[in-house]
Amino acid sequence: MSLIRQRYPGWVVVVVVVVLLLCILWFGNMNKRQDFSCRAQLDMEPLVNQCGSRNLLNLFMAINGNGEGYLLLSGKLRCLGKDQTINDILDFDYEKEGRYYDLHLRKKNTVINKLLPQLRDEKIMIKISKLDRRRYLVSSDKHALLICTSE
Repeated sequence: MSLIRQRYPGWVVVVVVVVLLLCILWFGNMNKRQDFSCRAQLDMEPLVNQCGSRNLLNLFMAINGNGEGYLLLSGKLRCLGKDQTINDILDFDYEKEGRYYDLHLRKKNTVINKLLPQLRDEKIMIKISKLDRRRYLVSSDKHALLICTSE
C-alpha cells in the first residue's frame, strides 16, 4: 500500500476504488430478476356476442424473472340466462429476445385458449411497451393484444 501512496495521491486511489465498486454494483444488477405483472379487464362481447349481454373478465399476467410466467383469467360469462364461472391459468416459459418475449405455452386446451384466439399458438412473441407510469401495451408482432395496469 505504501508503494501505491508514493506513486499516486490519495484522491486518485479513492476515485479508482469508488469506480470499481460502482462497476461491480452495475454489473451485478444487470443479471437480477426482473419481475413484471399487470391486470386488465377484457370485454368478451365480440367473442361471445350471441349471448346478448356484456361480459367483462379479469386478466392477470405475471412474468417472473426466472423464465416462467402465467396468465390468470377469471370472471363470469352470462349467456342465455346462465352464468359460467371462468377461473383458468395458462402457464408459460419464456426467453427474452431483445425487446420481445418468446412465450412457449405449456397447455393448449384451456379456457383461455378458447376465449382468446391470439393465444392458440404454442409459441407467441409479445412486446411490452410502457405507456405511462402504470400502464403497459402488450402486443404481438401483428397487433395490440391488451393494455394493462401495473401496481
